Amino acid sequence: MTRQIERTATIMRGMGAASLAAIVLLCASIVGTAVAFADRDSPQFHRGACEGSYPGWLRGVVDGYHDLSLSSVRDPSIVLRVVPTPEELTSADERLGYGEGLKEGFRLGVSYGAELGRAARTSEANLEIMQQYGTQLTAFAKIHCGELIPALNWDTTFMNTARTSTLAGLHEAFLAMSLAATANQQAIETEKLVREGQEAEAKGERETAAKYRETAEFTAQMAADLAQMARSHAAAGREEAVQAIIDAEAAAERAKKALDGAGR
Repeated sequence: MTRQIERTATIMRGMGAASLAAIVLLCASIVGTAVAFADRDSPQFHRGACEGSYPGWLRGVVDGYHDLSLSSVRDPSIVLRVVPTPEELTSADERLGYGEGLKEGFRLGVSYGAELGRAARTSEANLEIMQQYGTQLTAFAKIHCGELIPALNWDTTFMNTARTSTLAGLHEAFLAMSLAATANQQAIETEKLVREGQEAEAKGERETAAKYRETAEFTAQMAADLAQMARSHAAAGREEAVQAIIDAEAAAERAKKALDGAGR
């Protein structure tokens, strides 16, 4: 590696007013050689991949939740430009592995996050697909983590170039999003129960209608409680949790209106 750098320096000195493009090509060859020397089967590489997978997943989930287009899945390597490599990862193999873990986690997380967003705002979410993405992340972690325990500090592992977002903050935002999705499902169930209660009432089945209303009151209260729980994650989740709070509160309000419309 040292000899190649020396040869490259000699060539560059002899080039004089060489074009910038030629210099860039030479530099690229050096980088390519360095990557080639990285050991993808070393314990350090596997540790890095293990450490990067969940941060990549969280970054992807948050991005996917806010952008249902899934455009980021086409090029998961963009996460490498967004998430800084932790300074405590000094081994070249571990840093390379961290990047690989980030990309794979991000790819799966974006798809999961998009479905999570649908679950928080619509009745069209595919929960089976969401489970598949989670299973794939678990399989990736099993390959690279083994008995390893990721040693990243969640409060100092930054998840954006501005260094305003941390791994801990994204985790809190993820929890808020999950609660928002569950609150929406409870609101959908409340609306369904109210309709069924009204139909039973119209048929003169008052006892059945009363049971529907009782259950609807329970699911509406669940939606309200979940929205409150989502709000509790707002401070730690920072700006990434804002949309989740909006979604959760909208779900709770819909459930309340459904009950009020049924003569609660």
